[in-house]
Amino acid sequence: MKKSTKTITFTALLIALGIILPHLAHSLGGQAAGAMWLPMHLVAILAGMLVGPLVGLGVGTATPLLRFLIFGMPPMPLVWFMVLEVGAYGLFAGLARKQMKMPVWASLLVSQVLGRGVRMLSLFIAARLLGMTNVVAATAVITTELITGLPGIVLQWFVVPNAARLLHKHVR
Repeated sequence: MKKSTKTITFTALLIALGIILPHLAHSLGGQAAGAMWLPMHLVAILAGMLVGPLVGLGVGTATPLLRFLIFGMPPMPLVWFMVLEVGAYGLFAGLARKQMKMPVWASLLVSQVLGRGVRMLSLFIAARLLGMTNVVAATAVITTELITGLPGIVLQWFVVPNAARLLHKHVR
């Protein structure tokens, strides 16, 4: 898709969806619902797959920042980890799907693994910078986040292929 009014409009729609879905999840399921259902990840992955890696990166980085500015969520300093992680989801989904021409399911898997990898790496780096040397504690935090996010990961496997297939026609 070339940069056009349609691309800009679709990107803005995805950013708006990335702001609204977590708000809806928190309203229905409390604060833990965002970490469980990963709605911002879902939107960034779709942006990358449907429009491309740079738009996926843009949607993935803008969404947590705008949510923080509007709602104060995700809280500081978590917002910075979310910017890195969700941006990585959009970037890697777009690279895998648009640049490497991988099927949707493979692009989704690549983005899930690499996005979580960026999150883990950024947490380990932050822990080191803060002087934390207990690898077991850092690993426990990462494992807990992964387990908490399993419903969202499973949801992505149902939503992303179907949404990508349906929206692909309209994005062109």
